[in-house]
Amino acid sequence: MARWGLRGKSLFALAVTCFLALLFTTFMGWLLLKEGKLYSAKNYAKSFTELNYQKILTPISRELALAERFADTSTVREWMQDPTNSEKQAAFVEDAKGFLGGFQDHSMFFVTDATKDYYFADANNPFSMTPKYRISHAHPRDDWYFHTRQQLAPFNINVDEDEHLKVTKIWVNYLVKDKGVFVGLAGTGFDLSHFLDEYTSTPVAGVHPFIINADGGIEAHQDKDLIAFDTLDGDYGARSIFALLDDNASKQKVKQAMEKARNAGTGVVSVMVQQKGTQQLMSFMYFPLLDWYVVTNVDLNNVNLLNMKVLLPTASVFVILLILLLAVFGFAVERLVISPIRHLQSSAKAMEGGSYDVSLPVTGNDEIGDLSRTFNNMAKQVRNHTEELERKVTERTTQLQATHQEMAEAHRKIGASIDYASLIQKAILPDRQMKQFLGEHHSVVWRPRDVVGGDFYVFKHSDDGCLLGIVDCAGHGVPGALMTMLMRAAIDHATTEVGIQDPTALLHSIDSTLRSMLNEDASGDRVATNADVGLVYISKDNNNMRFAGAKIGLYASNGEDVVKFKPSRRALGDRRLGEYVNVDLPVSGWTYYMTTDGFLDQAGGEKKFGFGNRRFESLLQENAELPLNDQASAFVEALKTYMGDQPQRDDITLLSFRFDQ
Repeated sequence: MARWGLRGKSLFALAVTCFLALLFTTFMGWLLLKEGKLYSAKNYAKSFTELNYQKILTPISRELALAERFADTSTVREWMQDPTNSEKQAAFVEDAKGFLGGFQDHSMFFVTDATKDYYFADANNPFSMTPKYRISHAHPRDDWYFHTRQQLAPFNINVDEDEHLKVTKIWVNYLVKDKGVFVGLAGTGFDLSHFLDEYTSTPVAGVHPFIINADGGIEAHQDKDLIAFDTLDGDYGARSIFALLDDNASKQKVKQAMEKARNAGTGVVSVMVQQKGTQQLMSFMYFPLLDWYVVTNVDLNNVNLLNMKVLLPTASVFVILLILLLAVFGFAVERLVISPIRHLQSSAKAMEGGSYDVSLPVTGNDEIGDLSRTFNNMAKQVRNHTEELERKVTERTTQLQATHQEMAEAHRKIGASIDYASLIQKAILPDRQMKQFLGEHHSVVWRPRDVVGGDFYVFKHSDDGCLLGIVDCAGHGVPGALMTMLMRAAIDHATTEVGIQDPTALLHSIDSTLRSMLNEDASGDRVATNADVGLVYISKDNNNMRFAGAKIGLYASNGEDVVKFKPSRRALGDRRLGEYVNVDLPVSGWTYYMTTDGFLDQAGGEKKFGFGNRRFESLLQENAELPLNDQASAFVEALKTYMGDQPQRDDITLLSFRFDQ
C-alpha cells in the first residue's frame, strides 16, 4: 500500500482550497476597491488642502504685515490728516516709496479721507502724488470704500476689478486711524490671474481647489465667473459655495464643516455633498489670518487616484489567497491533521495529570501514525520510570526527614545561643545606673535589627559629673554584637586612663585601644571594624557641658529652633586617624539628642526614601517640650508610621537628655 504522508495531505488540501477561493473573490475585490478609492480621495484632499494652505499662508502673511506697517507709519497718518501740507507730504512720499518696492506685486494704493483722492502705483503706473481719481458716494463702484470705512476690523481683503485703473486684483485694505479717528485707507493688491494660477491649479483631473470667506463667498476659483468681485455687503448670490450644492442637506453639512474647521484650528474637515447630481467630497481648512477657508472639491466619478489596471488584479489575487487559505485550507487541515493531534493532546494531558495507563490508536501509515506509535512507547517508558522514581523518592524522603530533624536541633541550639548572647548584650547596657542617677532627665530608644546588634549606649559618672554617649559599631547581628564587646572594653579602658571630663581625649584613647586590639589584617579592607561614637560630659557644678563626636552629631532643640553640632567625619578605627574637637554648650533651656544612622537611613514613605535629617529635625522640634519618656514614644511611633511595611535596615539607638540649670 502506497504511503500518502502528511505533506501530501496538506498540499492536496491547499490545492482544493485555492480552487474554491476563485468563486468568492469578485464581490470582495469590488468592495475593497470602492472603499480604497474613497479612502485615497480623502487622504489626497486632506494633503492637497494642507499644501494650498501653506502656499497661501506665507505670502499673504508677509503682505498683510507689510501693509499694516505701511498704514501704521506716522508720516502716513500725519499727511492724511493734513494732505495740503508740503512738508508732511514730502516725508510721506519718502516712506511710501520705500514700502512700494517691498510689496510682492510692487503695487500700492492709498486714499485720504479728507479729500477722497485715490492714489495708485505699480509696475505700469510709476509712483506719483497725482490722484488717479476721486471717490464719490454718487459712484456705486466706490461703495467698497465706504463699507470699509465703517467696519470695526483693522483690515479687509476683497476681490475687485477697478474700472478706473482697468486692473483686477485681490486688494488688502488697511484702515489708517489717528487716535481712533479714521483718516484714510492704505494697502496693496495681488494680481488675480497670478494668484489663481498659483493657488487654484491642480495636476489631477476631478480635483478643484478654491477659497471662500467666512460667509461662503467665493474669493478665488478657476472659474472667474464664480468669484464674488467687490462684494462687501455679504450678498453673494450665485457666487457662493452654497449655490454650488444641490440640496439643503448638503448646505447644512458644509455649514457644520466650516464651523468644525474653524474650531479645529489647523485641522482639515471633510464631508460628502450632493453636487451636480453626484456625490462629491469637500475638504475645508480654516485660514484664521484672513477669516477664509481653503477648500478642495473632489469629484469621485472623475478623479483617478488609483491605478485600477494594476490594483484590481493584485487585489483579486490577494483576496483569493487570503480568504481561501484561511478558510478552506483550515478546514482541510482540521480534518486531516488537527483531529489526530487532538487525540494525542488529550492523552498527553492525562499523563500530565498522573495517569500513565494511556494508549493511542494507530490508524495510519503516515507521520501521525509514527507519532502515535512513538507516544505509546514513551508512555510505557514513563510508567516504568515513574515507578522507579517513586521508590527512590520514598527512600530519599526518609533520609530528608532525618536530616531535617538534625537541622532543626542545630537551629534550636543556635537560636538559644543568640538569645543568651542578647541577654549578655543587654546586661552591659547601663539602664539601671541611668535610671538611678538621671531619672526622668533622659530617655533611650534602642532597637537592634536582629536579636543582637552593633549599637549600644554608655553612661559613666563620678563625683564631678557624668558621661553620656552612644556607639554604632560596624555591622549588625552577631558580628556587630562581638564588636560591641570590644568597644565596651575600649571605653572602660579609656575612662580609667583619661577620665570622663574630656570627650576628645576619650575618643583618641578609645581609637588607640581599638586599633591595638585588632591585628593589621582584621583592620584592613576585608573586614569593617570601625565605630561611630558620640560623647557628652555634664559637670555637676557648671551649667555647661562638653561634646565631641566621631561621625555622630549632637542635636539641640528648644521647641522653636533645632541646632546640629557636627562631629568629626572620621569614625574610630578608620583607616585614617580622625581629628576630634570638644564643643562647650549650655545645659539649661535645651533638649539634646544623639542618634545612630539607623534612624536617619530607615527606608519608608511613599517613595521608599530614607527618613533623613530634615524630617528628623522637624520631629525633634515638634516634641522638644514634651517629657522625655513621651518624646521617646512619639519618636518610635513616627518611625513606625514612616516605615510602613518596610523592614528595619539597621540597628537604631536614640538618646535624649535634658537638665534644668
